[in-house]
Amino acid sequence: MKNIIPVILCGGSGTRLWPLSRSSHPKQFIRLNGVFSLFQNTIKRLLKLNPKKININEIIIVTNEIHRFLVIEQLKDLEINCNVKVILEPTAKNTAPALTLAALSAQEDHPDSILIVSPADHHIENTSVFRNAIMLAVNSVEKNSIVTLGIKPTYPSTGFGYIKYDGNLKVKSVLDFKEKPDTNQAEKFIKSGQYAWNTGIFITNSSTWVSSLQKMNKKMYESVFESFKLKDVDDWFIRPNKIKFNKTPADSIDYAVIEKFKDINLKILLIELNARWDDAGSFFSLKEFLREDKNNNFITGDVEMINSADNIVFSSKKNISLVGISDLIIVETSDAVLIANKNDAQNIKFLVDKIKKKNKKLLEEHTKIHRPWGWFETIDEGKNFKVKKIFLNPKATLSYQSHKFRNEHWVVVYGRATIIVDEQEFTLNVDESTYIKKGQKHQLQNTTNKPVEIIEVQTGKKITEDDIFRYKDVYGR
Repeated sequence: MKNIIPVILCGGSGTRLWPLSRSSHPKQFIRLNGVFSLFQNTIKRLLKLNPKKININEIIIVTNEIHRFLVIEQLKDLEINCNVKVILEPTAKNTAPALTLAALSAQEDHPDSILIVSPADHHIENTSVFRNAIMLAVNSVEKNSIVTLGIKPTYPSTGFGYIKYDGNLKVKSVLDFKEKPDTNQAEKFIKSGQYAWNTGIFITNSSTWVSSLQKMNKKMYESVFESFKLKDVDDWFIRPNKIKFNKTPADSIDYAVIEKFKDINLKILLIELNARWDDAGSFFSLKEFLREDKNNNFITGDVEMINSADNIVFSSKKNISLVGISDLIIVETSDAVLIANKNDAQNIKFLVDKIKKKNKKLLEEHTKIHRPWGWFETIDEGKNFKVKKIFLNPKATLSYQSHKFRNEHWVVVYGRATIIVDEQEFTLNVDESTYIKKGQKHQLQNTTNKPVEIIEVQTGKKITEDDIFRYKDVYGR
């Protein structure tokens, strides 16, 4: 029985899907079909591998500080029977340092394990085909080799990397890697019948990755190694040393090692994944999660149309009504609306750059912010006030805290809330309220098995999220 460790790389920001995706809540965590996110589905696929032939020792997730509680929250929805390690990158340095952190972590307890390295934001439709391809890769990987999964190209995409291979066997030898080509090159690649799209899914031994990186980028290896050696570990997370990690060069897995495999006599093998696959990198790729009408419109939410065709429409709260409209992408969120011509969708990234200069907050956060205890949503705000809806999970609690600049008025609209103010505890039921003055130590708790919802009105000269002094916090903030 082979020992396996899935490694989920979970650090992307998904700017091409703005305004659905924000830096604090990127595409891999969005529940596009209303049930599970891309991140959750990635883990679910890997947990369905053949338990009679492999043993999953643990799962390693590499993400960053800003997404740490999203990861914990979404892991709670899954039935995971093995150990899970969550490594927090101090800063974003691309996938090569992230994988190195995971490989070093794997070697601590399971040095002989095989790593299945996967991005967190891919959509794969046929789970059984994926499972068979992964099992073949696990059985094919050898010392000093890396097996990668590729997709047979269906059109001359200029957005994917290409892998040139040799042979017609199920396990093929890789000859070369080609980065995102122009359309003419992509057409030639497809006609040759010797190329596959690069999925970014790799299977290898942790020792193979570490030794290969040592040969190709010694500076990266040494800085990541030192950072990991000086890590801090708590009940929730593994935190590599920030000072050491910041010294590492930023690079991808492909550029740092895999595309230079010939220089170090590294063997690269390819297995074709004959399933519907997408990296969820554009609004076109999200059609899988939307309902289609008879006029080739892909829609979700409250949408009505007359004489309209070939549109992609996302509505989160408001009604969107179209008359005589075609070939548009329309996305409505609580604080932003995107309207783009489908033929010009590639320029959304330039729009994001422009917004970044004027209103950076629009790229960073939704009005609804997730926390380990639940979430809060900003309903309204002005110069000296802010109104929020706060949702507290069953048995959850906020930190014991105080504010220097703001007062807070809480009204319970659902459930029964337990409140502590200056060490005095009391209970509020629906339609009951309390007022907390600035400087008072206070805490909101839910001791019941049902959610609690409150409306919070903040008033004061300074209304910011950083006006919090925590005395006790179960989440280590």
